[in-house]
Amino acid sequence: MAVKRFIFGFWAVVLLLAETAIGYFAKGFLREYVGDILAVIFIYLLMRVFFPQKPQFMSAVAFGIAAVVELIQLTPLHSIIKERYEVLAVVIGGTFDYRDIICYFIGGAVCAAIDFFIIGKSKKISG
Repeated sequence: MAVKRFIFGFWAVVLLLAETAIGYFAKGFLREYVGDILAVIFIYLLMRVFFPQKPQFMSAVAFGIAAVVELIQLTPLHSIIKERYEVLAVVIGGTFDYRDIICYFIGGAVCAAIDFFIIGKSKKISG
């Protein structure tokens, strides 16, 4: 179990570094779309660090978290957060865009594919 946590944690750190690099240096398609897809995968990997044995629905939960954060941008709560919590405002983002939710869905689908094709097959082989 500790090995799984390490592997998920390692890839979460790699994705966090990639996301940071995208945020600072990338423009266009990479920043606007790939970064959003990777954000959901990062959330998923981080959840797997804490719950490595229960992948069911984690991809959906990761998508849901990202979608809720995007939807917060449509509410007055977004303005309050921007005024009081600079770091949290960066995480939440600036403006709502339905294309972000599509990217989050793609990221969730990638996570579901990881669960089904990679992790599911390794369980069948070892179990």
